[in-house]
Amino acid sequence: MIQLQVLNKILKSKDASFITENNLSEDYFSDYKEEFLFIKNHISSYGKVPDIETFLIKFKTFDIIDVSEDNSYLLSELIKDRNTRFLVNTFNSIRNALQNNQIDKALDIYKSSVENQVTDVGIKSVDIISDTSRYDSYVERSRDFSKFYVKTGFAELDNIIGGWDRTEELATIVARTNSGKSFVLFKCAVAAAEQGLNVGIYEGEMSANKVGYRIDTLISHISNSGITHGNIELQNSYKKFLDNIKSTVKGPIRVLTPTMISGPAGVSSLRSFIEKDHLDILFVDQHSLLEDDRHAKNPVERASNISKDLKNLQVMKKIPIISVSQQNRTSTENGVSTEHIAQADRIGQDSTVVLFFEQKDGVLTMSLVKSRDSQNGVKIKYAVDFDKGVFTYIPNEEIPQDAEKVEDIRSEFEDPNYGGEDAF
Repeated sequence: MIQLQVLNKILKSKDASFITENNLSEDYFSDYKEEFLFIKNHISSYGKVPDIETFLIKFKTFDIIDVSEDNSYLLSELIKDRNTRFLVNTFNSIRNALQNNQIDKALDIYKSSVENQVTDVGIKSVDIISDTSRYDSYVERSRDFSKFYVKTGFAELDNIIGGWDRTEELATIVARTNSGKSFVLFKCAVAAAEQGLNVGIYEGEMSANKVGYRIDTLISHISNSGITHGNIELQNSYKKFLDNIKSTVKGPIRVLTPTMISGPAGVSSLRSFIEKDHLDILFVDQHSLLEDDRHAKNPVERASNISKDLKNLQVMKKIPIISVSQQNRTSTENGVSTEHIAQADRIGQDSTVVLFFEQKDGVLTMSLVKSRDSQNGVKIKYAVDFDKGVFTYIPNEEIPQDAEKVEDIRSEFEDPNYGGEDAF
């Protein structure tokens, strides 16, 4: 009945804006698809709603009724009607797939249905000349840094990008095999937990214990090889550290591995991880070890699907997602770019921040290839001792401040009153 009411309201009021401003399509008029398309095509061709007489020549049996409801009620009911029909069709498709033992197909149908639910179809723009409420957000950001950004664990990087954006960050860490990607990722995770965030790590390769050993080293600086290999001489110091770890790290670090979910995680599993454990930030090690929920065979298509799904997940859940990706074998003599990310260009396109790492002779070089909100092309260097979890900044003329300035900024980040009039 609601579809009939809406069409009658449009025909009698001759108000084309009900269709154009609300971005309506034939999906909302399953019982009157031809009638709706006739009206929409008439608007496109002649710039107005057809006369009722013109309409009835085409659709002689169409019922003309009086409609007194306002547009907001009609739109709300139309959306409800569309979603009800959509869900009925979805449940029927899922039931048919399950009856034929097509479990993967049923899951794909369910996932697609979640993405295609509609809550509002209207096009709503903002006039940024008239609406200057963003100033309030600016003031709030300057007064409370921690509400909008998460420190990365690298003060020098924070000084450039501000930290991980709490609601709009999908960052990618890129490096070749055995260059320390996981240690860098886990250092960022430790920093987030030290700020009191509920941290999640998806580890596609190592066991939860090995992740724990690396986290322990990054916090305590006890030899990682000694912990991993069971050096008995470290027993007392290691036990003392673990007994007091909660006094050092405010938030939990939750680890999910394939063995806990009977196989590699897809992005749908990561969403469950976020929702079940109420995560504030998610770290993924690594992109190539995720499962494509669409089950593409082609590696490039597979990587692109995963990247797209991660982006959608980030937008949906509004938490930072930081993932690791492999660097391809293309020559980097002329510098690195998003083209050097293995398998898919889409990863670089979807990422808000792309960091490349190269480790040689104990020096880790971090190249900021892409940053949506800050300076690109900057390199930061650290002397690293992965076994002790130590990263020592090497002052670099490419950084837009000297070492003393970095220490000042580090102190400001740690100051609970950070963000006064002089905040950058």
